[in-house]
Amino acid sequence: MTVRERSFDPVATAFSAIENASRSPVSREDVRRMLETGSGDPSHLRALFGDVDLHTLCRLAALFAIDNRTLARAYVAARRTVAAANSELDEFAAQFNS
Repeated sequence: MTVRERSFDPVATAFSAIENASRSPVSREDVRRMLETGSGDPSHLRALFGDVDLHTLCRLAALFAIDNRTLARAYVAARRTVAAANSELDEFAAQFNS
C-alpha cells in the first residue's frame, strides 16, 4: 500500500483563516493583493495577517513573487488601516524599518 504524502498548501491555509472570519468570498487574487498592498476587505486583512503565521505568509508571498520588504509594508498598512495585529509580523516588519 502506498501512502500519499500530503503537501502543505499555504493558499488553502489563508482561505481557511479568512473564511472562518468572514462570509464575504475571497479569491486567490484577493490574497495576492492583500499580501502585496495591505488593502482589501477589513475582515479578510485582519484574518490573513492576524491568524496566519509568519512562516505561511512568507511562503504565500514567495508563491506570488512578493519580496519580504513588500510583505512587511503590506502588513504595516493593514495594521494601520484595519488594526491587523500579529506580534511575529511586528518583529518581521521592524527588520525593514516598516
